[in-house]
Amino acid sequence: MRQWPSLLTVLLFLSPLIAGDVAEKPYNESEERYSSSTVGLLKLLELEMEFIKNLKSYTDLLSAKANTLQDFIDSVDRGTEKSLTEREKYVSNPLNAFGLMRRTHQDWPKWHNYINNTVGRDQLQSLDDILTKAPDSQDMKEALVGMQRIERTYGLQACDLAKGRLQDRQYDTQLSIRDCLALGQHKFQEGDYFRASLWYRMALKHEPEPNAETFNEILGDPLKDLKLNYAKATIIDELSPGNQSQKIQQVVDVTEEELHKSRAAELDGFVTYLLDQPDDDLAREMAEPALSSYEIGCRGLYPRRTNLVCRYNFTTTPFLRLAPLKMEEVNHDPYIVMYHEVLSENEIEEMKRRSSEMSNGWADMKEENSTKLRDIVCRHCFWSEQSAVRERINRRISDMTGFDFPLTENLQVANYGLGTHFKPHYDYTSDGYETPDVLTLGDRLGTIIFYASDVPQGGATVFPRSRVSILPRKGSSVFWFNLYDDGRPDTRSQHSVCPVIVGDRWTLTKWLHIVPQMFVMPCKPREKS
Repeated sequence: MRQWPSLLTVLLFLSPLIAGDVAEKPYNESEERYSSSTVGLLKLLELEMEFIKNLKSYTDLLSAKANTLQDFIDSVDRGTEKSLTEREKYVSNPLNAFGLMRRTHQDWPKWHNYINNTVGRDQLQSLDDILTKAPDSQDMKEALVGMQRIERTYGLQACDLAKGRLQDRQYDTQLSIRDCLALGQHKFQEGDYFRASLWYRMALKHEPEPNAETFNEILGDPLKDLKLNYAKATIIDELSPGNQSQKIQQVVDVTEEELHKSRAAELDGFVTYLLDQPDDDLAREMAEPALSSYEIGCRGLYPRRTNLVCRYNFTTTPFLRLAPLKMEEVNHDPYIVMYHEVLSENEIEEMKRRSSEMSNGWADMKEENSTKLRDIVCRHCFWSEQSAVRERINRRISDMTGFDFPLTENLQVANYGLGTHFKPHYDYTSDGYETPDVLTLGDRLGTIIFYASDVPQGGATVFPRSRVSILPRKGSSVFWFNLYDDGRPDTRSQHSVCPVIVGDRWTLTKWLHIVPQMFVMPCKPREKS
């Protein structure tokens, strides 16, 4: 327990009660989610660039209009005729008098029309059209969840993220006050009051931003009620651990009531005390729950294997005697190998070119009449168009695996986005999930994934049960078996995709079914280790 100043210490002894579940808004799955892929985020960046382009054009037109009006003002401004005597002298001259009459009769109505005429109508219409394509609230929620996933999976701290530090790397960027505030509000709504307090703290400690006063008039003041929310999140977090058997909602209600009763000076003193605590001390104070095997793998903490080798494979098919492939053993049991330099730059470009129509990929099957929010894994599509490149890749898969399948079969292309991941799952039929074509082709005997990009941070393929973690390497592939020799599922093939921290994760996936391999790899009794 922290040592508190006198203000509000009584709140630490109030009796709390547990809150009920909050119903979620129905999720519209038909919308493209910008946050779910780098492709979508690039579209959004291009949309912002188009927005700024139209805004610049509009402000140029406004500036030109303002300059024209200033020229008119300069032409008629009689700043020298200040006294009544001077003004009488001016209008007593017939030339001045006539000019005054003509201007006010003929020119004023035209200037009035010019002033009332809206400039930049086309630009304003374009801005309206662009606004309809902006991310909706569900897409924003996906982005918040993605940031939360990165933060929790890798154990990153708010004080580092806010300042542009991701793991051990410092980037030339940082989150704005409003970014920190949005993350804090999301954490508070999710009931993660400790992390909420850390993000509120980062917003309060943020350096003043340029043009803040002007922007606040339009966007609202992010500092409004921020001290109150920071104090509220901190106190609720302190009350919660010892009161898990009682309703938290009453803790929230009572805390809000007592804080609103407190004087401004008391609240300021309390917040000042909290802000004086070192960030590192608060980070250490956060009790991180025991890591899952998946999280350990994502953080690269699995023990290193020592009995593995790299070699050339020239035995799987006759063709490999002429062109052997670079193979790296990743794990012996279950069998997992990587092949290197098996996807060229031209093939990657062709793959991306054929992947313009992508849709949301989901982690779960949709339940009938369910409104539950499903995890978006990525944006994906199936490369189904006839292509010599696709056939060449399929032939290479056959050389790597020795398996038999039509070279015209589809390949899945996937692109990951902001904090998207694929939770631990199996590629074979399990947990109510039936693999496509299982009735005709049988279950998925093996899986091969090609990495079509390097990922500087995160994005590993992890096998939690086998404690194997594989980092994406552009041009390489990873292959493993999902079934035993007798066709029964191998639960050790459970795998997942860790959230990408920094990078653009592109993959090409092929699932190899068991029925076409009945002569290549006939079923046999399972060998016991």
